[in-house]
Amino acid sequence: MTERRTGQGHPRASLASRIYASFDGNGGRSGLDSLCASLLSEQKEAWADCREGHESLDDVKVRTLLCAGFSVRIQHNRGRMRSTTAAVEEKVISERPCFLCVSNLAPSQKGVLYRNGYLILCNPMPVFHPHFTVCNLDHRPQAVEDNIQTLLQLAGDFGGSWTVLYNGPRCGASAPDHLHFQVIASGQMPVEDEIEEAGRLMPAAKRDGSRLFRVGNMGREALLIEGDSPLTVSRVFRDLARALRKVLHSYDEPMMSVAGFLRGRLWRLLVFPRAKHRPEAFFMEGDARLVVSPAVIEMGGVIVAPREKDFDRLNQSHVEGIYGEVSLDGGTVKEVIRAMAECDAAPQNLPRISPQ
Repeated sequence: MTERRTGQGHPRASLASRIYASFDGNGGRSGLDSLCASLLSEQKEAWADCREGHESLDDVKVRTLLCAGFSVRIQHNRGRMRSTTAAVEEKVISERPCFLCVSNLAPSQKGVLYRNGYLILCNPMPVFHPHFTVCNLDHRPQAVEDNIQTLLQLAGDFGGSWTVLYNGPRCGASAPDHLHFQVIASGQMPVEDEIEEAGRLMPAAKRDGSRLFRVGNMGREALLIEGDSPLTVSRVFRDLARALRKVLHSYDEPMMSVAGFLRGRLWRLLVFPRAKHRPEAFFMEGDARLVVSPAVIEMGGVIVAPREKDFDRLNQSHVEGIYGEVSLDGGTVKEVIRAMAECDAAPQNLPRISPQ
């Protein structure tokens, strides 16, 4: 295939020149978060797009909006227009160079080589400071089920002050053709605090010390997997993915947005099952249009509005309508939880999950 058709070229060809530092998990070296902090300082000096993108955060406007049972932060961020409106149709993706492949990175762009399989890059269009993108070295499709342990390993290596994010290929990933995660400092999405509120978590299932909860009164469906072992948390997640495929009668990856993080000794995955990527208002014309494209950050409670007029007019009704439209409905989520009890753990011959 040609580079134009695949968008990848030779992804590892120029890797050596792109490595700012390496992290392999061995003791005696700088922590991953420290390496990434140093990378960001270097990139803001050497790479104008990165510097300007982070400087633009100084001009970001934020306001808090109270909704029925939850809150969101509306962020006016002009620098996110390209990402928010990115064309994600298969034909467009197949015909453009992949901007996450090593061979297509900006001339001054460097990263931290992560466990010899990923490159951690500074996001030049950040929502938060800092904001990293973790790209697989090979050009392979966005897919979380077979890579959930990598997400959890990233959360463990970065530590409890960080959150690892994943957008499904049909749920906001601007590069659905290239496997990647994002990393931000923890505590920046309202949902991270709201799940700690009394009565918010409703027990749904458990296995081997890991538990599944429905998160109540959030205006959109959210499921929390929590456990003291990344292995059992990943097993429950795979059961969830299988059950979603079964209920939705799909062989493709279920539509979902995922956030992973540590809280003390507990590993957590917050999963937002999705019905669609963008609300109908995104495709409207004139005053009816709202340029809001929910990805994992939006599902976490930070609504990015690249246009100031959308920032000014977004209200409770808009937000609740958008969440209700892009989130999987509650009745289907209940079916999924019931289906999890029937999921065969093969091929690993694991014990089946037991409903509480």
